[in-house]
Amino acid sequence: MGMKFPLLSSPLQVGGVVLRNRMMTTSMSPGAGYTDQNSRPTQRFLNYLEQRAAGQTALITQTLSPHERSAEHPGLSPMPGCYDDSCLPHLRQMAEVVHRHGGLLVGQPYFVHDWKTKADEDEVAWGPSDITILKFMGPFRRMEAQHIALFKQQFLNCVRVMKDAGWDGVEVMAGVGGILNRFLSPATNDRTDEYGGSLENRVRLTVEVISEIRAMVGPDFPIIVRWSPVEYVKSENGAGHTIEDALKVVPFLEAAGMDLHNLAVGWHESSVPLTTKEIPDGHWSWISQQIKTVATKPVVTAYRETDPVVMERILREGKADLIGGLRYSIADPDFPRKVVEDRPEELRMCICCNRCIDDVVGRELPLTKCAANPRLGAELDTLTLPPATAPKKVMVAGSGPAGISAAMTAADRGHTVTIYEAGPRVGGSVKMSSIFSPLHERLLRSFRVQLRLHPQVKVVLNTPVTPELVRQVRPDAVVVAIGGEPKGIDVPGADGTNVVTSHDFLEMLNGHPPKKPGLINKIMWNCGAVFLRLYYTPGFARVMSKRSPWPLGNPLAIVGGGLPGCELGHLAMESGRKTTIIEAGPKIGHDVGGSDRFHVVGAFRKAENVTTLTSSEITKITPRTVEVVQRGPSGDQPVSVPAKTVAVTLGFQANRSLFEALQATGVEVYEAGDCADPGRIADATKAGYQAACRI
Repeated sequence: MGMKFPLLSSPLQVGGVVLRNRMMTTSMSPGAGYTDQNSRPTQRFLNYLEQRAAGQTALITQTLSPHERSAEHPGLSPMPGCYDDSCLPHLRQMAEVVHRHGGLLVGQPYFVHDWKTKADEDEVAWGPSDITILKFMGPFRRMEAQHIALFKQQFLNCVRVMKDAGWDGVEVMAGVGGILNRFLSPATNDRTDEYGGSLENRVRLTVEVISEIRAMVGPDFPIIVRWSPVEYVKSENGAGHTIEDALKVVPFLEAAGMDLHNLAVGWHESSVPLTTKEIPDGHWSWISQQIKTVATKPVVTAYRETDPVVMERILREGKADLIGGLRYSIADPDFPRKVVEDRPEELRMCICCNRCIDDVVGRELPLTKCAANPRLGAELDTLTLPPATAPKKVMVAGSGPAGISAAMTAADRGHTVTIYEAGPRVGGSVKMSSIFSPLHERLLRSFRVQLRLHPQVKVVLNTPVTPELVRQVRPDAVVVAIGGEPKGIDVPGADGTNVVTSHDFLEMLNGHPPKKPGLINKIMWNCGAVFLRLYYTPGFARVMSKRSPWPLGNPLAIVGGGLPGCELGHLAMESGRKTTIIEAGPKIGHDVGGSDRFHVVGAFRKAENVTTLTSSEITKITPRTVEVVQRGPSGDQPVSVPAKTVAVTLGFQANRSLFEALQATGVEVYEAGDCADPGRIADATKAGYQAACRI
């Protein structure tokens, strides 16, 4: 048992099984490429499961398709089939790779026909009624007696098949707006029969499913219920459950024969942010704490659980018995092992960028990119990293996400690696993004730890890579990961003393004052660069950016309404600056992931000190204004935006100059990250990994 996290490391009895620790993964289909056209898991999927079981995850929950049609349903990720005995071979494979490492595998029958997206124009989703809360979920048709009977039949059959395949338990999905949840909630259940009206009637279908499963599987096969005690939804029929309502649900579920409460929060249609980065770790544990006041069975808290210190505190304070999550395991499959072995400093912790959710759910892409885990999805190739055929001396230019990923991957494969960083510290553009997004500090800490612990990686600071340096060092291979070139604007006044760019901030963080006009301006930038070169921390820079009138004045105009502009906009909003975000396109946050966009853009709408201008072209910048022409239905309208400071946050463009210069020398050279193809952090870490695998 771990000394630092004794409760997280301790076992827990659930039904007839014992969990080896208190860390489980909740369910999510990993998307295309993890199952084939016949709903069978690919080798990538088997390796994905095995990695997490080998990492000492106590219990892995996996969604299963209870009938053939749902495995191919458009709009949702495919999942392994579990509908008849033809599925037994691949289900046994999945169980075997988990059991091989002492883990437990639980199946969640997932009826995806309670969803409807634009891809489903010919489909009408099932539900207790035709009530629709948000247009992207529904419309629904009312389930009659024969549909309810078929639903239960398919559910029970799915459980029978998974049990015959050697799985260790079943999870009944009665939360996040699924079919059972819609029956349970007064917001979507307006029935007047035995399945509607009173709480006892609304919970009846869930109780029947649990009871009939228990009668079929016997007393020792664990039954977990995933449900949402607090729903944060409302409709013309009324509001969803509050915690007071949920406390009355618990006795019904436990009397039916369940073994574990796995608590979700809200629905997909909920009106509040649930899993995004502004929600702190452990925020939702108050819900599990309340449920534990009436529950006699163990309780799982989930959603935004990524920090082992917070997890341990939740258990110590009696707010939950078990920690559920998925993103911590995506970021680091060895998370539980490192916790149990008292190695928390080695964790690659989730930064809550939600790239995993956006790719799988929003874009219908496979789960292959994670800011913290460059190997995610590479399980398709091999469970372990393939060693180098011939160890080489590798030079990596740049120490951002792509450079660090390339260096660590190359070293893990057996190469000897030296990173050359032009600035005084590692991190690349994450040094800047961590000022706006505190969770990005986790990446910076992880970078430092990885570099300190790896014996085959050396770091040389304050040394930019040039063709001359390459000729002097004579590496066998070079990976160029120097980052992109910040985009600028070409209008009168763009070179004024009141204009700052992403490049200016990066240069200052690296201790190199940008060349700016005006004596006072030069003095300020020089002083700032010297100070940050010696004393930079993201937290300090964040506080100073909020409190100091320089380099961001008030009022502030932000040029560019993409992700960089939105992140700066939130910092300005929190600091009270009167801020205008100017975007040439029709939408603010156009490149922000779907799971974050609701909060990011919604916060600007609510803020009294933030104005957004879309479809707007900047014509001129003066010392006190930004002159804009805004396109609209009634024609072009001139707008004068007051601005003491104009911050240009248009993102990056490729910067291939060093790569092309090194190509001319004949050295073996690769490129990765924003210098080759600008994107998000997860794109850079993956690109660095892929480059290193080619050496």
